[in-house]
Amino acid sequence: MRNSSGLPISALVAAAALVAVLGLGRLTRTDLNGPLSELEIGLAAWAFVLGIFGAQGLISILLEGAELRPGRTAPRLTGPLTWAIIGLAAVLLMVALLLGGAILAGQPVSIVGLSAGAGCLVLALLLVAYKEAFVGDEARLDARKDGIPW
Repeated sequence: MRNSSGLPISALVAAAALVAVLGLGRLTRTDLNGPLSELEIGLAAWAFVLGIFGAQGLISILLEGAELRPGRTAPRLTGPLTWAIIGLAAVLLMVALLLGGAILAGQPVSIVGLSAGAGCLVLALLLVAYKEAFVGDEARLDARKDGIPW
């Protein structure tokens, strides 16, 4: 099975195009700080979904390679991966402290939201590193031999 980069790159290009259309649409409005319309919310949602799909596809190619092999994979804890886990855990702790401070200080919702979003992103990266280091095989792709035809 071949893990091609064409589809993820196409998804990232489409997401960038949707963000550009959304940005140009916002710039043509007289009220730049007004709420998003239904169409703008839809464009933002599609851009987000396509961006996540494209990023996940490129990360998959980077971590697993272009040629996928069915079977089991052993956990692979390396020195750089260990340091990445330690660093990401420290960054997550700092972002959590910033988020707590922003909430207690009564910061604007945008600051609290950005802190929470940054924490979610760092947590996702930490979970990817943890999975690569300790979990091993994610799915078993061997043929079944239990007599069930599907």
